[in-house]
Amino acid sequence: MADNKVVIKINYDKKHSGINTEPQTVTVWHIRRILVAVLALVLILIVLFSWFGGADEDSDTQIDTTEKVQQFNTPDAEIVERQEPTVIEKPVPAIVPKESAHSESVKKIDTVKKPAAIILDRKVIRASLNSEPKDDEPGEPIKSPLRVIPNQSQEVFYFSEIKNMKGRSLFHRWSRNGQIVHQKQLDMKDKISKVWSSKTLSAKDKGEWQVQLTDKKGKVYSEVNFSVNPE
Repeated sequence: MADNKVVIKINYDKKHSGINTEPQTVTVWHIRRILVAVLALVLILIVLFSWFGGADEDSDTQIDTTEKVQQFNTPDAEIVERQEPTVIEKPVPAIVPKESAHSESVKKIDTVKKPAAIILDRKVIRASLNSEPKDDEPGEPIKSPLRVIPNQSQEVFYFSEIKNMKGRSLFHRWSRNGQIVHQKQLDMKDKISKVWSSKTLSAKDKGEWQVQLTDKKGKVYSEVNFSVNPE
């Protein structure tokens, strides 16, 4: 510790002691010692900084590692790695309902349909197969096949509404199994004419029927097809 002290020397002027007896102060600086002290202080600061700074870095590293561990142990990661058990489903035999008498009757009804007339010329406004007309309008539509009770008969009408053929004559041609059995002449008296013809059918008339609206040259303006079956 004696080496680090600052030495102050006081010189007295012996020759002129009588003139000025006050002492003079001379300061001597030991630069080497000062530099050594400064270096030591700097080293101490560096050690302290590295020690506290390293502690902070370690704490940050621990936090990051903890976060990574938490992310790895999330339920989502476990769900991805877990395999669901394979379930083998046994085929369930289909239950086929038994057909009843009601379902059979429904099937029979479904096979019965209303025959649609085919219009082949724009001059024909309407055409249909019906029961007896009322007030110049067609009656109830006839269903196909037409069920005819033995020993009974049913009259069927073919209705036609025609425009722009005033003064001309057309024909309703009735055919059974491709053979013409009845033909009726129709006179167009108005700009728009409503005409019809009929045929009485019984069980003996079983077969495939067709009614056509034609002119004298045989041109077909409309037609309808239906079947006749006895009960």
